[in-house]
Amino acid sequence: MTLKGGNEAKGGFYWHKGDWEIVTVEGKRGTLPGTEKVEYIRIPGILFVPVALIISAAYVVFFPFVGFALLAKVITRKLRIVLGGTRQLETEKLAPHAAGQKRGQ
Repeated sequence: MTLKGGNEAKGGFYWHKGDWEIVTVEGKRGTLPGTEKVEYIRIPGILFVPVALIISAAYVVFFPFVGFALLAKVITRKLRIVLGGTRQLETEKLAPHAAGQKRGQ
């Protein structure tokens, strides 16, 4: 059941589709915030707790992996810069030899 912002709704939890935000309407009835362009979906209270637990558990489990992935990305980028720079120096040193010139000229 989709409701629009500014409409009167029963008390409970409503999910704001655009912002992924949970809005509460306190009391028996209340007005949903926003304009007619804002859409809300009513979340039954019995589903709110399990959904919140699943989302928070996924956050706790996967958040460290995101940190490790970002750390690995930074390290590989730094290594590529360092190793890429040494390769460039080696080719600059060997370039005169490839052209048949002596060292030190």
